[in-house]
Amino acid sequence: MAKRDYYEVLGVPRTATTDEVKSAYRKLARQHHPDLNKENPKAAEEKFKELSEAYEVLADPAKRQRYDSQGYRGVEGEFGPGGFSWQNFTHVGDLEDLLGGTDFFQAFFGGDLLGGMRTRASGIPFRGNDVEVALRLPLSAALHGTERVIEVPVQGECQDCRGTGARNGTALETCPECQGRGQVRRSVNRGAAHLITITECPTCHGAGRRIKEACPTCGGSGILRQARKISVAIPAGIEDQAVLRLAGQGTAPGTGAIPGDLFVQVLFEPMAGLRREGQNAYTEAVVPLATALLGGEARVATIESEAILKIPAGTQPESQFRLRGEGFPKLRGRDRGDLFVTVHVQLPEQLSGGQRDLLQQALGKPAGAPARRPTLFGRRRT
Repeated sequence: MAKRDYYEVLGVPRTATTDEVKSAYRKLARQHHPDLNKENPKAAEEKFKELSEAYEVLADPAKRQRYDSQGYRGVEGEFGPGGFSWQNFTHVGDLEDLLGGTDFFQAFFGGDLLGGMRTRASGIPFRGNDVEVALRLPLSAALHGTERVIEVPVQGECQDCRGTGARNGTALETCPECQGRGQVRRSVNRGAAHLITITECPTCHGAGRRIKEACPTCGGSGILRQARKISVAIPAGIEDQAVLRLAGQGTAPGTGAIPGDLFVQVLFEPMAGLRREGQNAYTEAVVPLATALLGGEARVATIESEAILKIPAGTQPESQFRLRGEGFPKLRGRDRGDLFVTVHVQLPEQLSGGQRDLLQQALGKPAGAPARRPTLFGRRRT
């Protein structure tokens, strides 16, 4: 199903302010929350997720600017290969505030406000970003496969602080704002209703602890950019521009985070005089006129070396021959394709008189050639 325009999903114009976007999301989120749609919770869940994806983009000025200028392509990198998921939703605090808090909804509707989402304090890990690299190889590597070690730029956990951001990983203290709970609980009286809101602690961002002394290696971020060497196995028969997925070899930001995936695009360098089409390969050979007429052999360049091509007598120009099994293998198979050779006949640029006479004797005079004028020598005059 094609994606709907984010502005259309929230029912706001493109000129809507951030407050108007938030107001529209509040109204629709209350209407389509799965806990309030017991008759068809599955459809409500999909609608609620669509609303949250639109809000994730339009509530963020940077993401919204990219979406306005480039459409979905401008923001698809924010999500994983499968598209938007709850792990990509960064407005959990806004969501709790909009719907009145987890405890409020559990008390009145018996449901879970977040529908399975949790903050960092809950212990559910975040998924890192995917990494994409291109690997250039000679075309011959597709014949038997190969293995390459590549350097991948990734974000990884700082080993000096073990991802905590604190010196030696121990310079931490309990957050005084939330007393180590990672969440801030607030009570609000609205008329006869007593509402309780639970949001992520703004001081420790849900960790329950804060840095007392920053790690000098990573500057307190807990993450370092580094180049990691990874061995990549290239299977025989792989096509040009094919993409290999190495699960769990992407970025893993922070302690306990789930690493993203590494996607390696294989690009083959062209080989002079040879063209690949699937399992088959195509090349050309030039043979002298005598070989085409009388038969013989020609050396033909193959993917790895060369082969001997038998040229039968009377071969016509632009004839095509097949060398079976000299092509590329099938991916994850044993059979190999064929090598097709187009033969060009090289004609001599000049002929001597003797060569011309011999050709005329063997082949006859060319059609339309002028007759030779009779000579008077050896005739008796009358």
